Amino acid sequence: MQVALVGLGVMGKNLALNLIEKGMTLVAYDRNPEAGAELISCAQSLGMAERLHIVSDLGDMIRRLETPRSILLLVPAGELVDKVCSDLVEAGASKDDIIVDCGNSNYKDGIDRKLKYQNKFEFATMGISGGAEGARHGPAMMASGSEGGWERIEPWFEKVAASYNGESCFARVGQSASGHFVKMVHNGIEYALMQLIAELYQLLRLGTGRTPKQVAEIFESWSEGNLNSYLLAISSHILSLETEQGESLVDLIDNKVGAKGTGLWTAQNALELGIAVPSLVAAVQARHLTNTIDTPAAKEMTYANKSTLQIEVDLEELKSAFYFASLLCYRQGLALIKGASRSHQWKVDLNKTLQTWRAGCIIRADYLDDIAQGVEFIDTLDHESQALRSVAAKAMATGLSFPVLSATQTYIATLSTPSNGHLVQAQRDYFGEHGIKTHSGEMCHLTDLVEIDAKVR
Repeated sequence: MQVALVGLGVMGKNLALNLIEKGMTLVAYDRNPEAGAELISCAQSLGMAERLHIVSDLGDMIRRLETPRSILLLVPAGELVDKVCSDLVEAGASKDDIIVDCGNSNYKDGIDRKLKYQNKFEFATMGISGGAEGARHGPAMMASGSEGGWERIEPWFEKVAASYNGESCFARVGQSASGHFVKMVHNGIEYALMQLIAELYQLLRLGTGRTPKQVAEIFESWSEGNLNSYLLAISSHILSLETEQGESLVDLIDNKVGAKGTGLWTAQNALELGIAVPSLVAAVQARHLTNTIDTPAAKEMTYANKSTLQIEVDLEELKSAFYFASLLCYRQGLALIKGASRSHQWKVDLNKTLQTWRAGCIIRADYLDDIAQGVEFIDTLDHESQALRSVAAKAMATGLSFPVLSATQTYIATLSTPSNGHLVQAQRDYFGEHGIKTHSGEMCHLTDLVEIDAKVR
């Protein structure tokens, strides 16, 4: 199998080594010649250079490839993707070629590009998770679009991706640009899980007075059971690290958190589609809050430091609450994917989506089987639900910040206890005459139900 790769940054270089290790012949290009030289050097040291060809321009790449061509793009999202696509057309790409955008592009751009290039080549999208390590040894790969083009390269990518219990973590999850939407939501779930773990660390560290090493030990013990996950494991490892002077690594790190945009896109698209994902949105806002000093609203968002309280926490109850909250973060993400799939008619397969997340990716976890059982399984977790209520209440009493923990409790409470929406409906109609809907399904106004002599002015 012959494939081309454009973009030899950290992800591109490691994916290139993975591709040739799995037996593919690779033609690779990067506008920075040093990137190609570095890749050749790595391939030579591993004894795999005979299957690698570095080219100096896209025209040379097109000429070297057998038709129909398969070309992967791992370049920064945005205008550069379109620039490379246009350059490939000028270089000789043809209608039967498949070009796969493997970067973190906005799925809306993918939809537009599929239409823009439909008579020039087959455009497809694929989200890749796992970072540099995953790209090198087996990532999660969420592909979409172009049925015909994928058929000839799919068997190879099933080998390149990570595997779980003998099944590949590569899948064509749906049509059009759904692969990038799934990867976007994957990142939104990632934001929420990272923040949730950080909040539990904060509760144990400042709420109960434990040291980072003691918290690391608790997280490690949880990882030995059904809570084992990549993010919990790396958090335990990070919290155990100390300098030669015995200082905890985390105490040396500034609190400002960066982001590359996919979490924000998740929140924006959820709001546009009218699908509630409060835990994922709270995680995005939590990152924004760490950077308030650098925003135009800095003075309006700067308050005096407040003291906090310490509490007693039952570790088994905390473990149950974390498990339940984690499940709900995934369920919110899957609901968003399903809603978008219906809206865009993508026919996304949630089982295939979960399969891609089982190994190689950042949000892999042993409890994905529990998530796959759906809402019916969630409804059986009465003990865990009570644990989340209890822990959220105790956590808030400390005075510390728990945006994802509290948002997750609010999410499940709103969907499983009486709502307060009736009063909000009445308020809207009172001042704006937007109408109300009664329990019988009738649409009317407050004044149709009761006499109002004079409204508050």
